[in-house]
Amino acid sequence: MTLSYPRKRWSDTAETWIELHLYGGRIPEITYQSRGVGRPTLKDPLLLLGEHTVELDFNKHAFRAKARALKLAHQGRTYEYVATGANKGGTLRGSAVEITTTRNKNPTGKGVSTFGSATGEVDAIDLALAILFEEVDTFDLTSFGATATALNKIRNLARANESASMD
Repeated sequence: MTLSYPRKRWSDTAETWIELHLYGGRIPEITYQSRGVGRPTLKDPLLLLGEHTVELDFNKHAFRAKARALKLAHQGRTYEYVATGANKGGTLRGSAVEITTTRNKNPTGKGVSTFGSATGEVDAIDLALAILFEEVDTFDLTSFGATATALNKIRNLARANESASMD
């Protein structure tokens, strides 16, 4: 099986859009688009499985990683993706499947490799989604991401108050 991850970047005003395209072998074609810099992110995501849109939702205001899980829904299938940590992998759970991935240093010493396990009646769609989210920056799904988001909001609120008091 051959998988390809060509990335396209284009600008729409001041935003940079990133596209991740996954296909090959018996894996269904998947396209993921988001705004961000570098890797695809969870900012304004669009996930297409073939020509069908996959619904994505996560509670960015929750503090615990489990409560921040990314919810996916597609043609009667529902999934939950929980990030293990920043760039550490995650777990994709469906009604009868669980796929866990872990990112570690490559045993050859060159770069990073992803290792995983799958349980249940896993099919090509399940695997494709788990592989896809290894390439997406899921920092916002982690507890640390929640803390960073909260601190940024406090900092931005303090700056806004400072500039308002200077007026």
